[in-house]
Amino acid sequence: MSVEGEDVTQQEYEDEAGVNAVNNKWSKGQRARQIMAASRMPSLPNEDYKIIVRPRDGFKVTDYGINRLECCVANAAEIPRKESEEDTVCANYEQNILVVSTPSEERAEKYRAIARLRIGDKEFEANAYESAPEDTSKGVIRGVTHEVSPREIVEMLVTPRNPTVLMAKRMGNTTNVIILFDGHHVPNYVRYGRALVKCSLYRKHIDVCYQCGRLGHRADVCPNPNSRICRGCGTENPQQDHECEAKCQLCGKDHPTADRRCMARYKIPYLVKRRRWERARREEEEAMYYEKEAEALYRQGRHDWRQQPEHQARDGSGPDAFPKHQAREKGRSTREQDPRAQKERAASTAPRDP
Repeated sequence: MSVEGEDVTQQEYEDEAGVNAVNNKWSKGQRARQIMAASRMPSLPNEDYKIIVRPRDGFKVTDYGINRLECCVANAAEIPRKESEEDTVCANYEQNILVVSTPSEERAEKYRAIARLRIGDKEFEANAYESAPEDTSKGVIRGVTHEVSPREIVEMLVTPRNPTVLMAKRMGNTTNVIILFDGHHVPNYVRYGRALVKCSLYRKHIDVCYQCGRLGHRADVCPNPNSRICRGCGTENPQQDHECEAKCQLCGKDHPTADRRCMARYKIPYLVKRRRWERARREEEEAMYYEKEAEALYRQGRHDWRQQPEHQARDGSGPDAFPKHQAREKGRSTREQDPRAQKERAASTAPRDP
């Protein structure tokens, strides 16, 4: 007895309607979702100034309680306790940073001036800067050479010809410049001096430390500079001649974790999420509207929607579907009423003598 068909592998036989494939795809992105969830900060007042403090020299935020951390930040900024009662200090343990929120511009300037943190008898270097305010968006332009100074970049972009540009700065040692725009819109082109330059949406990526090889923080704030792992296979403290088969922790492909060619390292920009949410909400509202219209027509006993005038004109089944043809017919009727046209027609149809 023979049965028609084709041979399948054991793995294909065990896969149940693609369930295993879906599970594998979900597990590949699970690590990235965990890091993004752990890096998410609590809601802070929109009107406050947000200062990011990045400690260095192996400072571990997880080694100290939040009470010692907030005292450390206040002492480094030289702000008395009574004056800083309205301020908020948060610790991001995944990124190994501290976030300070304050409504005072004067105190925000003092927090931005923090250069060192002291806890007990230990002192660490630190870098502090202000984060982007609320209701802003970021774009990127490319090809700005290294000869251009930071001041010249600002002078070229923050002009009346770019009314929504708030600030601009170079991204590290690259030729890319990140631009801060007011509002939730990034234009396709911006004016760089007299040139018109293409601007693309800034895509933030998951932080990867090239010092210890771990995800979630950058090398300048690495809390484990003496403990490394292989970005290929995850082996702790590998030898210099270590060889392995690389496998990315984010996407599962055969390249080092968070490699530059890995698309899973990029986060979905907020503007994209906002547009998707607005589109889904608009589609939901339209569906509810048509559902209510259909229900109202059903209650009135008008079951066939094609009998409605607005739909007849739309699909070509009603009297107003072809206004151009009606105009032509109306034109012929006026010509038939013209006396000259009637004489010409009578002469052409009159019988001729043989």
